[in-house]
Amino acid sequence: MHTGTAAVPAEKAGGEWTGPWRLGLSGLATLAVTYGFGRYGYGLFLPRFQAEFGGSAGVLGAVTSIGYLGELIALVVVGWWAGRRSPRLPIGVGLGCAGAGMLMIAAAPNMGVLVAGVALSGMAPGWVWTPYSDVVEDTVQPTKRAHALSLISTGTTFGVVLAGPAALFATGSGWRVVWLAAALAAFAVMAWNLRSLPSAPVTREQSPAPVRWLELARRRGAWPLFAAATSSGLVGAVYWSFAGVAVATANGGDERVAPALWTVIGIAGTIGVFTGRFVRQHGLRPIFVAAQVVLSASTAVLWLAPPGWGFALTSAVLYGIGFMVGGTLLSLWSSTVFPDHPTRGFSIVVVFITLGAAAGPAALGLVVDLAGLTTAFAIATLLALVTLAALPRRTRARSESTRPEDECGDRRHGDFDGSANSPVPPLR
Repeated sequence: MHTGTAAVPAEKAGGEWTGPWRLGLSGLATLAVTYGFGRYGYGLFLPRFQAEFGGSAGVLGAVTSIGYLGELIALVVVGWWAGRRSPRLPIGVGLGCAGAGMLMIAAAPNMGVLVAGVALSGMAPGWVWTPYSDVVEDTVQPTKRAHALSLISTGTTFGVVLAGPAALFATGSGWRVVWLAAALAAFAVMAWNLRSLPSAPVTREQSPAPVRWLELARRRGAWPLFAAATSSGLVGAVYWSFAGVAVATANGGDERVAPALWTVIGIAGTIGVFTGRFVRQHGLRPIFVAAQVVLSASTAVLWLAPPGWGFALTSAVLYGIGFMVGGTLLSLWSSTVFPDHPTRGFSIVVVFITLGAAAGPAALGLVVDLAGLTTAFAIATLLALVTLAALPRRTRARSESTRPEDECGDRRHGDFDGSANSPVPPLR
């Protein structure tokens, strides 16, 4: 079993705190490659893969479930390595998986190799996201951690911004060049992280009692968080897997509309950078409700609206906002439930995200083949609305003008201020 850790003290021993940008930007690039392209780019290119290799939209969409299952394995290993190995190791392994998998996709001569490449690159997020939790906690100036983690979490949207135009101009077999370029980018970002991340394991002051995974899962407020994470994974995977096919089909097979959809999602999703600020100003619960309502509206548009570019792009704007703010919010929420074990606690959260993501394309892929795309988006909309019942505990909003010397809040109110001394410490 893992040995427990206490929160990092406000004064850093043995060195200076860093600002949010150095680690934030390398993490942003990592998630841009592994999530924004390696994970979600598959759905963008689904019509091209279908034309090249054959198969129904439902079956090809369900292929993504294989990558999510591989991610679960990676998460278990990362949780075991936390505090034992340098964060360079899992992040390097994840980016290596992304690069190798995307190379396989670029060179795929048949469906078997394509599926293997999707599975390998799909493992990458399980290796790379959660290790940044401990690195940020250990190296970033306490009052800047929320900013750093918002930057990292929003990497997905910047990857999507690049994937959309790339797909738009990759006509014919040009999609292979796009995936080759993405693979090379993954290896370049891997070299960047190996150079910039700490070479030693992230360690903290030891607590007297060992920590068991079940004890973490039983903490107050954990299960609403897990329910929201599962829903986020399922709804997100359905959207990324089938929205491109849905809008292309609704517009007479127009290949331009899906890349435009992805680009707009990415641009709208940059608002996720400000999630930490939103939470400080308004609290977790109001931002969670707002994000969930916007997310459900994005899938409702694809369910109810008539075909056309206007409705497709409206859905994209809503989804980019709801998905990126909601996804970043999960890491913030996790920090309030697992403040003393950021990587291990958030690893459990990501397991539930991944379980939902694995189930989504597989289950609703059958719905797509049997009842159509609109039925699948109807189910996703209703699920997003039901998730409103999984509310975070109330937190007291904190003004941006709060003085540093006043930032040590009252535990009874569950303050979130992004400082090491706060009862609700920094993220992840």
